[in-house]
Amino acid sequence: MYTKNFNLRPPFIIAALSVAVSSVNAQTNTARPPIEEVFVAGYQRDYRENEAESALGLNLKLIETPAAVSVITQDLLQDQQVNNVDDALRNVAGVTKFKTGNGGEERFSIRGFDASQSIYKDGARINNSFNASNIPSTETANIDRIEVLKGPSALLYGQGEPGGIINYITKRPQIERYGSIEVLAGSDDFKKIEADTTGAIGSLENFAYRVVATYEDSESFRNEVFRERILVNPTLAYIGSDTYVQVGVEYIDDESTQDRGQVLDGNNVQGYFYSDRLNREQFFGIPDWNRNTTAESTRIYALAEHKVNDIWDIAFSYSNTKNDKVNFDSSPVALVGDPLFAVVGPEGSAVDNLVAIGPRKSDGEGDSEQFKFTNTLSFSDGFGFEHQVLASYTREELSTDSTSFQGDQAVLFNIATGEYFDDPRTPVTPGLEEVRVNDNITFGLVNRGSLINQDFEEQGINILDYVRFNEQWAWLIGGRFSDFQDNTNASFDDDNFSMRTGVVFTPAEDLSFYASYSEGYTNSAGRQDENGNNIDPETSVSIEAGVKWQLLEEQLLITAALYDIDKEDIAFITNPGEPVLFFDNIGAVNSQGFELEVVGYITSQWRIQAGYTFTDTEITEGGTDAFSSTFTEGNQFPGIADHSFNLFSFYEIPIGTGDLGLGGGVFSQSDVFASLENRTEFDSWTQVDLAAYYKMDAWKAQLNVRNITDEEFLLTQSFISSDVFAAGRVGTSIPRSVTASIAYEF
Repeated sequence: MYTKNFNLRPPFIIAALSVAVSSVNAQTNTARPPIEEVFVAGYQRDYRENEAESALGLNLKLIETPAAVSVITQDLLQDQQVNNVDDALRNVAGVTKFKTGNGGEERFSIRGFDASQSIYKDGARINNSFNASNIPSTETANIDRIEVLKGPSALLYGQGEPGGIINYITKRPQIERYGSIEVLAGSDDFKKIEADTTGAIGSLENFAYRVVATYEDSESFRNEVFRERILVNPTLAYIGSDTYVQVGVEYIDDESTQDRGQVLDGNNVQGYFYSDRLNREQFFGIPDWNRNTTAESTRIYALAEHKVNDIWDIAFSYSNTKNDKVNFDSSPVALVGDPLFAVVGPEGSAVDNLVAIGPRKSDGEGDSEQFKFTNTLSFSDGFGFEHQVLASYTREELSTDSTSFQGDQAVLFNIATGEYFDDPRTPVTPGLEEVRVNDNITFGLVNRGSLINQDFEEQGINILDYVRFNEQWAWLIGGRFSDFQDNTNASFDDDNFSMRTGVVFTPAEDLSFYASYSEGYTNSAGRQDENGNNIDPETSVSIEAGVKWQLLEEQLLITAALYDIDKEDIAFITNPGEPVLFFDNIGAVNSQGFELEVVGYITSQWRIQAGYTFTDTEITEGGTDAFSSTFTEGNQFPGIADHSFNLFSFYEIPIGTGDLGLGGGVFSQSDVFASLENRTEFDSWTQVDLAAYYKMDAWKAQLNVRNITDEEFLLTQSFISSDVFAAGRVGTSIPRSVTASIAYEF
């Protein structure tokens, strides 16, 4: 096996030591093979991985796996000069980027379903619906690759949305000495430095270290918006022939401006739209207030794997992520006294050109802890069938404690003059904590009490068996029992059994067909209705069929999948905006579609990553209470396009003693609805990127231009219920931007 350094560029034949360290993640269950020496002719970048153990936790190639799995490799991350996971995941068919959500965290959907509960790092959950706002944005410098498993994943991961999971795999120590430093600069005063070094510890042949560190200081195309971020990630590993042990610490300090995006003109009767009165560079928050947002994240993680004998492997993993965040927030709300719920004051009215911005603040911390123990057996039975059996126990605890504050009055902003000022109709309430942002802005803060104070624990036992009957047929069968408890409410205890099964038919070595059935659930997490009763968990069922075809001597992998997902007992807030929220289970939804991905390289110099997605989402059972007007049977999910397309390709040309790489990409999607009401639509869009680099010996210079045509388009927030709420939560495209970098390896 050859494990490449992510920036290694030798112009001649080299000998590379390879260990399986770089393929470790929290689902890995096989011990490390002995170090072997492999000769590699030149450097070859690749967008394709043969395995993704996030899928089943077994030692299977992608072509053998009865599920759709996508992998974003380090080479693709480097070619696109990715600085945020938004830009990385746009390369995956079936994944949709929403507008940045509450607190600045990343928000995505997979196959139409919000994936905010299903974001993992090295196989351990780092995000969930309750502590999402406490998490700083993800730093990409220490990410080796990103794996996306599509469809319900309760078998391995427990509760979560049925679209799938996103797993960030971080870089691992390796014995071979390697180091790099890269300096980046670009549009909007973007500046960043990244350092990465790994190798053996002194003369100890089996001990290795790795340290990744970054510093970023940047602004934005939007006024008032900035970010300053630090990452430090040291790791140590013992790499033996039968045993692998790793420990690491990841620390992120993130200071930024909370940016809620843009607004829409119009009203709730005539409809909402993006008008000439607006521009995407305008910041619709309170200056000198939102920019005080701070977040810290500390993740401590460890894993150990041991090959007991020829058929039995054991593995242990532990991860604890602590997040602390003080979020200074403000965002537009419907104008008080306007019966039509306008967000921008109608022209010629008493509130002409005015936008009301509501100040808020939250102080919260979240803690995600996971322990997992896994046994894997590989053997042949007495009937000549080959088995890979995985049995594991997982304990996961998710807690969060967040207190919220709200201003007693809105701050008014005039989009014509650019002025901010207090609303003269609502003076500060006597006795409240008074906040003076500047000479023109003063308001009182109301303590709304504990917005979230919850502690949940989930324990799961799962077993699965992948049976090879012969060279053509294989069968997967597995189930998981989960017990979900609310540690702050002894009366809440939610049990679930989920199963998964699938069959793989391989008529030829490079061609396979598969079909699968999988179940998922999302626990009710202690949510209660207005009568104090716990609501039901959400459950889901997915049926999927697909084909995987390797071409050009396994250089290129084509994956096509058809799927149909049903989800029932959807949980919704029935009294939005109130200090104490109540919930109810309302209706059911369906998502069905087709995905096509082409990944790999056509020649040794020409690599490609492409995908097409057709997604048909529908509310199949409407609501019956306060949400009946928006959760309407037959309506589509907001923000989810019927059609989306991505293509990125690079071609490398030897020039002189180095190599010139030229590439670019096209990313496109069709119209989307802004909310569940399905009245306001955002137009289709196409973004074009270009890139080039020149590498010679240990040096590399690179230039990336994003959105070269300066396309303007809008993005919605995930699963917004009403147009009036969507009108104050609008994401906008980033204008044409340039990033240049110089990297040196040692």
